Amino acid sequence: MKRILFVLIISIGCNLALSCLAFTETLCLRPYTDDSPWNLPIGPDPVIDPQSDHFIRQFDGIFGCNPSAYTYPVYSVTPTTPDRIFLVTGIYSNVVDNGTRLDRRKNISLTLKAPRGAKPAQGHDAQIILHNPVTGDEWGFWKSKKQGPMFKTQNGYHYNTHWSGVPPSGFMSRGAGMPYLAGLVRPCELLQGHIDHALALAVNDPSPLFVYPAIKSDGDGPISNIPEGARLQLDPSLTEADFDAMGLSEPARILARAMQTYGLIVVDKGGHPKIMIEYEGSADWSGLLDEHSIRSIPYHHLRVLSLNTPAVPEAPALAAAGRIPESPEHIAITWTPSASATSYRIFRFDTMDTPSVIAITTAQVYTDLNPPSAPQYAIQAINHNGASALTPVVMP
Repeated sequence: MKRILFVLIISIGCNLALSCLAFTETLCLRPYTDDSPWNLPIGPDPVIDPQSDHFIRQFDGIFGCNPSAYTYPVYSVTPTTPDRIFLVTGIYSNVVDNGTRLDRRKNISLTLKAPRGAKPAQGHDAQIILHNPVTGDEWGFWKSKKQGPMFKTQNGYHYNTHWSGVPPSGFMSRGAGMPYLAGLVRPCELLQGHIDHALALAVNDPSPLFVYPAIKSDGDGPISNIPEGARLQLDPSLTEADFDAMGLSEPARILARAMQTYGLIVVDKGGHPKIMIEYEGSADWSGLLDEHSIRSIPYHHLRVLSLNTPAVPEAPALAAAGRIPESPEHIAITWTPSASATSYRIFRFDTMDTPSVIAITTAQVYTDLNPPSAPQYAIQAINHNGASALTPVVMP
């Protein structure tokens, strides 16, 4: 019944002149590359960190997702959006060269597009996000204050959602050094019924240490506490019946399923563990989520994945392809396992310049049942942080 009611709510919320599907496809583009650590699923049988239980026992307070405090409003901009002056009195982190280089400046004045009604979130941090969904340009500002047509802000950054979501070292933003859109839950994702990325998580008393994909930490807890950048996962064996027993609403279940598939990444410190969802001032959640929505999910159902998971797994050391004697029209591709990989992509080169992914598997063998006349193959290892280089091309 809860699911039916939720579907009715989101159907009423859609413009009757458009389908809900078209609405969500237009407004709900996932930021960052498909191989971003934010967008790769965890995969089967990940390695659990030996300190997982110790880290989880440190969590204190309710498990929250509060849209009214300490989170980010998001404003889309276009070429016709009015110009606004942003005066950055502290550090401005401008990432350039396809996300590979950082240009940091101080005391800079910027002319940017911002809607007339745009304003930072209330509270001490007073953040604001501007995003051009066409160009991918993303700007984030911290401790912002609107002064007439101008915004005065302490720190800010520029990044691009067509990049990996992992800025260069020295990038200044929130605690773990990640752009604000990374892991942020937005209403359109509830409208479409699924979240296809990891969720950003603030926790109480994180360690001053950090692991990939974090590039820094603002943690001031004991060294033995969970580091920023750590990825957690909600027990993937939990079922809809378990969610019933927890009393989760359908919107909360959408969050829970994302926690099972993509997990949560620690991005900041907070007064208690909470998922970052878009600020009410720009999102208009209409009560779909509030600070109590996920509090009934027990912390003991969370686990921390290995802190030693590399940014990308090594490519398989060896790959081979050969026709199957009893079925020569079929080709078997085999490869050696890669440490820390949870799955593999099989690429087929129909020509040398146009590889395509023909399968993703957890095994170390794949049979191509419909190969072209002169196929060539390469293998790529994947974990939840990234994807390896391709193996050398092999042919039968």
